[in-house]
Amino acid sequence: MRWCSLLEVIPLATNDSLLERFTQCPVCKDDHLQTQKQFTFRKSAGNDRTAELNRIYLDLIARAPDGQATVDVSRCPACSFLFTNPRLSPADLDRKYAEIAAFDLAHRRKRGRPPHLEERRRRTTPFLLDLLPHSAASVLDYGGAEGFLLSPLIDAGHRGYVADYIDYEREDDRIRYLGQQLSEEVANRGPYDLILLLHTLEHVTHPVELLQSLGELLTPTGKIYVEVPLGAWLEWAHLREPLTHLNFFSEESVVKAAERAGLHPHHVSTDWQYVTQPEKTPCINLVAGRTPSPDFDRSAIRSGKQQMNPLHQLWPALGVNPRYYGKIALKSLLS
Repeated sequence: MRWCSLLEVIPLATNDSLLERFTQCPVCKDDHLQTQKQFTFRKSAGNDRTAELNRIYLDLIARAPDGQATVDVSRCPACSFLFTNPRLSPADLDRKYAEIAAFDLAHRRKRGRPPHLEERRRRTTPFLLDLLPHSAASVLDYGGAEGFLLSPLIDAGHRGYVADYIDYEREDDRIRYLGQQLSEEVANRGPYDLILLLHTLEHVTHPVELLQSLGELLTPTGKIYVEVPLGAWLEWAHLREPLTHLNFFSEESVVKAAERAGLHPHHVSTDWQYVTQPEKTPCINLVAGRTPSPDFDRSAIRSGKQQMNPLHQLWPALGVNPRYYGKIALKSLLS
């Protein structure tokens, strides 16, 4: 891979999995990484999703003979990027999605539409339409699952495509599935006027490389809209399993990732908004393009240090779920 020179690859398993111990930041290349926290994950007798994900990690990826494995959360002091270490290899990611495909498909069929989908569409649709330069624009939802946010854009005369590890059932047959990852068909359908990268960048081992590859599929005036959880706030400190989220962004680190990929930030904000859960969650919203924006105010970017503070989002959090957020914020303050 393009970024292998940034790694010291240490074989931690004897199968075709090769967990990668990063000694440099995946975003900015700084080699002064700090261990922010260390977790030990163990198998449990439960049959919920968390127990199943831990089992997949321990049995099929780490191949832990004693049923437990240690995972660090590393922090880059230069750009404040937080990430799990060691990292999943491409083979590990393929295995992960192959294992969870049946579980996720069954869960989504049972759930149906995500809660608050219409409210989410009311937020995203006008915002996304403003990013599109003309009618009949081409929009790729990378990692977009059912592509729920594409339908209002198609209603407005644009074309919508989805690429995802899993070919989810889509209620809108106007949306075309282009296969897994950056397939040949994904490239051939480009260039795209807009690429959606919604709650996907936190799942990948090489976030800069993905952004760079997607940026190469944009038209000269095209844009990427990225949504990620505000993982730098509390999430990184309270991991229940090591398989789902690998990256924990702040505004500072996600902007840096885009810039390292050759993109220029046009907008960044942190907001509480609906995604797929019943409650609002804190998310970072980034718009980036291939050309600079004279209106972008770099001084407004919130630093990783600021957004890691347990008190940073506590006031709006208490309005969403006071018991849950109050408990984990207090736990973070005391740790």
